[in-house]
Amino acid sequence: MIADTFFALLNSDRVTEPTRKVLLNRLTETTDSSAFFTVEEFALLRAVTDCLTAQPAEARLADVATMIDNRLAAQTGPGWRFDELPTDGTAYQIGLKGISESVLLLYHKNFTDLSREEQNNLLKTVQQGNAPGETWKTFPATRFFELMLTETAEHFYSHPAAQQEINYTGFADAQGWQVPIL
Repeated sequence: MIADTFFALLNSDRVTEPTRKVLLNRLTETTDSSAFFTVEEFALLRAVTDCLTAQPAEARLADVATMIDNRLAAQTGPGWRFDELPTDGTAYQIGLKGISESVLLLYHKNFTDLSREEQNNLLKTVQQGNAPGETWKTFPATRFFELMLTETAEHFYSHPAAQQEINYTGFADAQGWQVPIL
C-alpha cells in the first residue's frame, strides 16, 4: 500500500508532470494475461521475478513480470544487449525453457510448485552456469541470468511501491541537481 506521504510528494511541485505520469502508470501496471509470452512462460517468469525480488505472490509490491512482458510486446529495450544472446524476447523464451528443463530434471516438478528455498537453489545453479538441461548446452545460462536479474532489479526499483519501501525520493526531479557555489 502506498502511503499518503508518498502521494503528497508525488503530487507536489517537486515532481515534474512526465515523471508523475510514469510513476502513476506503474502503479496500475499488472495483469493476469500476457501480451508477449505464452501462458506457461508468463507464469514461470512471474514466479522467477517474485523469487528474485523476494516478493510473496499474495503481497507483491511490483509486478515485474508484467513490466518485462509489456516491454517485450512493445519491442522496446535499453538499447544494448549481450552479444552472446539473441534479441531479448528470444533470450527470455529460451532461458525460461532452460529453467523449466532444469527444474524438471532436478525436482520433477514445475518451478511454481517448489518451495522458495528450492526456487532460490535452482536459480543459483542457473546463475553459476551449473544447471542441467539441453538448453544450457548451447545457451549461456550465466549471461541469461544476468540479463534477467538486471532487468528485474531495474523494473522493481522503478516501481513506486518499491521506492516507498526503501524511502527513495529521487523521483522528485523538478528542481534538478544543484551544484553548490563555492
